[in-house]
Amino acid sequence: MYIPKYYRLDDRERIGQYLSVHPFGTLVADDGARPIAAHMPFEWRAEKERLVLEAHVARGNPIARVASQGRSVLVIFQGPHSYVSSSWYRDPNVPTWNYVAIHLYGICRELTGEEFEAAMARLLNRYETGRPQGRTWERLDPTFRAQQMRAIVGLSIVVEEIQAAQKMSQNRTDEDFHSIVEHLEGGSLPEQEVAEVMRTVRPHLFDP
Repeated sequence: MYIPKYYRLDDRERIGQYLSVHPFGTLVADDGARPIAAHMPFEWRAEKERLVLEAHVARGNPIARVASQGRSVLVIFQGPHSYVSSSWYRDPNVPTWNYVAIHLYGICRELTGEEFEAAMARLLNRYETGRPQGRTWERLDPTFRAQQMRAIVGLSIVVEEIQAAQKMSQNRTDEDFHSIVEHLEGGSLPEQEVAEVMRTVRPHLFDP
């Protein structure tokens, strides 16, 4: 991914936060004829100083066969993003789009046995724990769990390269930057999310 140096995000902790808040990603693989993709939620964790992604797809999905063969794959995550009007700048200029994008490259393999079951438990419990009558992994009937797991393929991706962009008007003056944030804060929820990120980029502009 092309990332100008002032938009490059190297903070692993910050990247992890984005992955936790925006876990729905796109898995891209090459089936030998053309690129194919699938969209799914991912779980991530640090393992021996490396990032590991876990997910699953329907067994009938073509990407299940391709991705589980130990091939190199790309996983794309999209964070907050919004249009930025040039009318918010002091001087005439062109509009742009602020965004967070994360590309993770790694080797994918199929999860099986207890490893597969543990991955599914982590994913389900993340979203069901704390809900009234939440259907956590432990509360599901083991026979039912086994039946459902036969219909899916578990995937594990050991990340070998991280490319992360946090394009948040870092190239604008403080005056323009402050104006952009003010306008975004008065907009839609996605615009407000971008404004919140921008505040972390130049916090000194917004200190009380």
